[in-house]
Amino acid sequence: MYDFIIVGARCAGAATALFLAEQGYRILIMDQFEKPGPTLSTHIIGETDIYEKLGVHERMQASGIPAMTRMRIDLEGRVFESRITVTPRALSVRRELLDQWLFEELHRCPNVEIWTRTKAVTTLALKQRVIGVRFKHPNGKQDSVYGKVVIGADGRHSTIARSVRAELLMASRKHHLAVYYAYIRGLQSLPIPTVEWYWLDQGIMLCNPLDQGLHCVAIMQPEQRFREWGQHAAVPFMEQLRHIQTFVPRMNNAVIHGRVRGATSIESYVRKPYGDKWVLVGDAGAHLHPVSGTGIDNAVCTAEILANELVQFKKGACTWLEAMNTYMEQRDERIVPQYQNCLRTLERSMQALDAQSLQSLDVLCTFPGLVKELGHRATDIYSSLLEGPKHD
Repeated sequence: MYDFIIVGARCAGAATALFLAEQGYRILIMDQFEKPGPTLSTHIIGETDIYEKLGVHERMQASGIPAMTRMRIDLEGRVFESRITVTPRALSVRRELLDQWLFEELHRCPNVEIWTRTKAVTTLALKQRVIGVRFKHPNGKQDSVYGKVVIGADGRHSTIARSVRAELLMASRKHHLAVYYAYIRGLQSLPIPTVEWYWLDQGIMLCNPLDQGLHCVAIMQPEQRFREWGQHAAVPFMEQLRHIQTFVPRMNNAVIHGRVRGATSIESYVRKPYGDKWVLVGDAGAHLHPVSGTGIDNAVCTAEILANELVQFKKGACTWLEAMNTYMEQRDERIVPQYQNCLRTLERSMQALDAQSLQSLDVLCTFPGLVKELGHRATDIYSSLLEGPKHD
């Protein structure tokens, strides 16, 4: 009988296990992978301080990952750039590195048992209370394991969420772009490490510098175009990049490192994250389209919130319902505004600018005096945008 069974050992599950392990609880964490590998992600981390608590900050520092301090937005060749205001710096960390570092930290915890190549099949219940997990061994044989609390950290196709029939509180697929991403080697870096965002024709491209001179490039586009690219997406992927006039001059030596990965039929949703002795964290409980760029931060930071409330419950400081309600309130305070902004951003990707608007942008970008005047009026313009029906 474990104190906690955690299904899913990626960043959400591993972080939850690490925070709980500090309190000495007996923890089982299982995952169907043998070791963490690449996964669909924009790879952006903004809240870097939490990784010091998780013991992986020094490895981030030593990896040579550039600290991004600027944001560049390219609107059909019109470039807007400034320092990032929401965080002192952002890092773009390959998931096969981040998840492996967290996995290595788990191995340092004597009270954490790790089962790999183990697939959860369903939850076990007694009088509607979840008491364990039915799982499949690598050889295909099924077995059962029991715990006082079962935590689903198994991503947007969560077996645990499906098994307990977690309630959808909000969900949308409207305007949800399909995503292809790849690591690019040989792309000329910008002088200052920068988060790059490009508005395309009914789509978006993101580009972030990684370690070892690599860049992560994600192309988001309508599902029909995604299907046209098919399984052999490398050629059209690079062709799409060559159609971006402000990007192509940096591509003389650019090649795809590894393979192009993609996902379609993406949904943004927020689920009720708990029931009788089960709880969801990370994408299992709430998932936003990758355009939000907040998936890793949300997974790890809500893992800390969850662990704190579980500790309070175990210590008898509050009831299960009190702990879980506090967890849900703090999670939703963070994620629901992001969910709403994410949907607005995706809607904008479908809205083409007319020729007159683009010509006005050209004029603004051409005359320094107009840019200075724009600066003088920036507060009023910003307030006007916030008061409108659609804003970020």
